[in-house]
Amino acid sequence: MFTEKKIIILTGGFSNEREVALRSGNNVFNAFQKLNYKNIELFDLKNTDSIIELVEKHKTNNYDLAFLTTHGRYGEDGCLQGLLEMIELPYTGARVMQSAICMNKKKTKQILFANELPILTTHSNLENLVENEYILKPNCEGSSVGIEKFNSKIELQNFVAQNSIDLSEYLIERFVKGFELTASIINYDIENNPLNLDLQNQEYIYIDKEHNLISLPLLELRPKKEFYDYEAKYTKGMTEFILPASLGQKLQEQIHQLALKAYQALDLSGLARIDFLVDKASKEPFILELNTLPGMTELSDAPAQALHANISYEKLVEIISLNS
Repeated sequence: MFTEKKIIILTGGFSNEREVALRSGNNVFNAFQKLNYKNIELFDLKNTDSIIELVEKHKTNNYDLAFLTTHGRYGEDGCLQGLLEMIELPYTGARVMQSAICMNKKKTKQILFANELPILTTHSNLENLVENEYILKPNCEGSSVGIEKFNSKIELQNFVAQNSIDLSEYLIERFVKGFELTASIINYDIENNPLNLDLQNQEYIYIDKEHNLISLPLLELRPKKEFYDYEAKYTKGMTEFILPASLGQKLQEQIHQLALKAYQALDLSGLARIDFLVDKASKEPFILELNTLPGMTELSDAPAQALHANISYEKLVEIISLNS
């Protein structure tokens, strides 16, 4: 029985996304309790001592699964995943190498480009920039942490000089006026349907039976600010969520297909989120990044998308735990 599994929910971590991770972890813990799972534990990875404690706890308790809600550096970039591989504790989400690659936006974009998937060009030489609006984003941060927007080339150059920015740690992209979308992909045994999901007559989901993948309803994000930064992402009322996204059928299907191709190109597993930017003028979609451990807070995208597909938060947690 699924409810007999011994599961430890790992949360917190050491990144800038610690507070978001704690919210995700608490929500997942509550979901398992509602599902009447009997052997559930919530564990905060708050310092290096807690890592040693985790190793000892697994020796004693022999957990069946670590459910990861550790967002950002050290929790989502392959470090924690490597530790769990070493102590032979199965875990949710992408494997070690895939986690590391997806946390590195430059490496991710290289793989997407090699697979002929649409991305925005990354610039590294300030002198060669043409006059434009630009976005500067850290290469290895998630949750829109540290993203800055500039109205001109000189404004960007001044910021980099005044703050001694090491551009090897950042990406520069042209600012595209448009709207952001997110697609959430989950792998699931579609044929056997162990959780009896309602997958029939779902207008806004896209099912890939060959690869056992479900692309949940697309979510359109309309921030009250000029672009979707950390404040807009995690402050209630700062972003309008359009679910399902207000797209024509053709563009909607194109984005579902691009998201599924990106998921497979990066060889992901579990729940993953693929973020898009759609050019307002041309309606051309660009893949911004992939998230291997999407947020599971009350304001997070993937749970809202799942709910629109008649998959409750609790059911989504169970799907993630089954496919690890």
